[in-house]
Amino acid sequence: MATLNFKRFSHVNDLKAIHHDSLVRFLAPHAPYLGAKEFTLPLEGSSDGFDYEALTSLFLSTDDMPQDLVEALYQVNEMATPEGMQDILERCEDAGVDLVLGEEPAPTDVAVQAWLQAPEIFERAHNEYQLDRPRSFESFFNPDSKSVPAIKVPSAVTLKGMEAALTEWFDRKKCGKTVTIHPFERDDGLWFLIRRGEPIKRQGAVLDGKSGSVVYRPEKHDVLVYTPALAELRISPVTKKERELYLRVFGKHLFEDDEFFSERGKYTLEPLRRDGEDSLVCSDIEGLDDIVLQEVRIKWGGQHKEFETRRAEDLFAAYEAREKELPRHAPLVLAKFRVTFSNTKKTRVLVIYPPNKINIKRHDDSTVLDAWMAKRGFILNQTSEEDVENDVSVACS
Repeated sequence: MATLNFKRFSHVNDLKAIHHDSLVRFLAPHAPYLGAKEFTLPLEGSSDGFDYEALTSLFLSTDDMPQDLVEALYQVNEMATPEGMQDILERCEDAGVDLVLGEEPAPTDVAVQAWLQAPEIFERAHNEYQLDRPRSFESFFNPDSKSVPAIKVPSAVTLKGMEAALTEWFDRKKCGKTVTIHPFERDDGLWFLIRRGEPIKRQGAVLDGKSGSVVYRPEKHDVLVYTPALAELRISPVTKKERELYLRVFGKHLFEDDEFFSERGKYTLEPLRRDGEDSLVCSDIEGLDDIVLQEVRIKWGGQHKEFETRRAEDLFAAYEAREKELPRHAPLVLAKFRVTFSNTKKTRVLVIYPPNKINIKRHDDSTVLDAWMAKRGFILNQTSEEDVENDVSVACS
């Protein structure tokens, strides 16, 4: 976790939104710790003596909170949003679980009730919430994708081997001794949520009325997506060394080859220069109505390492109005597009950062956008023209 600021538990009104008995049951396993802090939990069924002010202060100032309480507060805090509430309620309904809720429960109350009554549903919802947080990925693939064997969710033995390899590396980097991998099957491939630690942090805090510090280890969630059709591994933002680690470990344990995934570039912006506005044509891609170039970043380099950003509502139209064009030789290192999808009036943004990175608003946009990028040449030639046509057909089916 990035900080110890549990927003949903740091305000009295948020705590009062949780049903009294639910809050008592949620905190009951930690009664000894709370007692040591001179906070006594009232009995279920009685709200007498529940000092909400003291409880919020305790959550804000303590430096020795049990790790399992920290984890519980952290996860409930993240799921206590309107979106998280709807996700939990839908999952419980699908599973036939009837949460004990009042007429108009608050998101925090729903999260706490799910934590208490349906822990497996809550854990999966939280894990998938972490999966969907990253919007930016770097892509790496196997150049010989034609002969790549099909794989399914790794076995428990394989996952333990991967976790051991990752734990050994992160432990040497002083990032803790626990790494867990949670695999998920989705329509576009295998998703992996990796939960691991970061270096210890010290944060200023008020302890018993005096200035002090809180020492804790932040938790980090990395997301990796393997797309079998492309033999491609996408990785959420990590450091260069961490990226190399994941490529090596996933290649070795999934394909018995620690060099299975190539770091060769996937994306190029040359079609913007070569084809101009024709590079934005999307009428042949079902699901897309319109694509407009709105921004480019140009690397001039030189002694002062100069970059230039050009931005407009419609950049090609702006260039045409001034009888200008994109520079012929300076590298284009970023392009931002406004995308209109057929199923919504709202536009969304696609950003391409050659050689390996893109940023999209929603994960389910990726299939149709990949088809468009491949068709227009923004994806470097990893497949034949026939494969691109097949990818488009799959994306539109």
